[in-house]
Amino acid sequence: MVKIVKSIADAVVMRVSKALPAWQRYTIEKIFPAREPYQPVPPVNVAMFSEEVVAPFLAPVEFHEHRTYSLTNVHVTWNGAVFNNLRLFVPSLVHDWYEPSFQDTLLLRQWVGRKVTAPAKSVAVCHNQWSVENYYHWLADTLPRLLVLRQTHPNITLVLPQPLPPKQLPDYIRLSAAALGFTDYLPVNPRQVLRADTVVVPELTATPISQNPELIRQVRAELLTAYRPAPAPATRRIFAARAATGVRKLINEAEVDALLSEYGFEKVYFEHYSFLEQIKLMHETKVLLGVHGAGMTNMFFLQDDAKVIELLNQEHQVHCYYWLASCFGLPYFLAPCAGTNPAKTSHSDMVVDIATLKQVLDVALD
Repeated sequence: MVKIVKSIADAVVMRVSKALPAWQRYTIEKIFPAREPYQPVPPVNVAMFSEEVVAPFLAPVEFHEHRTYSLTNVHVTWNGAVFNNLRLFVPSLVHDWYEPSFQDTLLLRQWVGRKVTAPAKSVAVCHNQWSVENYYHWLADTLPRLLVLRQTHPNITLVLPQPLPPKQLPDYIRLSAAALGFTDYLPVNPRQVLRADTVVVPELTATPISQNPELIRQVRAELLTAYRPAPAPATRRIFAARAATGVRKLINEAEVDALLSEYGFEKVYFEHYSFLEQIKLMHETKVLLGVHGAGMTNMFFLQDDAKVIELLNQEHQVHCYYWLASCFGLPYFLAPCAGTNPAKTSHSDMVVDIATLKQVLDVALD
């Protein structure tokens, strides 16, 4: 019965929300023109594969204009959606196609439910539903927005996504924000809605899976300035493995492990390391190999002469780590894998062609 009532209420709220006029009460504080298209450096081993596999890697990355907005007397969800009076401020979402997923009884929490009032006159929101508990999207999407925010509001209070107990605010969120100068923050959890007098919202500086090269390099430089370990030779070969309970599992992982062991790779589960421990490990790493996923984000902390090898679903390619390696000037090697469930697209489990992986390793480690 509760589910039925909730479903009906959601439908009513969505209908009303969609019928309302577009949000108009905001100030554009700054407009950043679209950057020129960027041509990534092709994978080093591009000659190993067919044109069909390689073609998507050769396309330029396009950029759009982005803005910094200021809004008054609004509400904010824990995952960064700004709303008021049953209307969503769409630039606070990853993309406008996510608007329907927020147009439900969530919007009623302006009047009912647990609310928190911002103690500061102004607060900033630089995260969204993709970056609340996602390592890559926090570092690659949110941190460039903090650089933009810092230009006009260097001392503003930052709204941060606080998970429910027993989880705590991830150390990478707190430490990375501090490295960019933001130490005053207001945590909001999934059961709360924030009410604020003024909210500043910098838009994404690139599409959610690409990066603005200049800004992402600046993020990397500032993180390394803040947390660079003591000098050490980069000699280790690291296999960033996926958690057994996650997506993109390797069906033949035992075979992969055996091969990588022959080449001197250490198998690492980054979720067992603190943020600073991950930085230190990457500083000692010469080759980072991994399945497409959060662990590959740690190329942020590789030394400049390190190499990156990605196990990527060849049917559903997502190029964020390829583009990231290109932005950082790191040699990138592709190891295409076969997906096992087309319905899951890029989240599908994969089968690694062991012979192909051996060829990739021979080229990369030559």
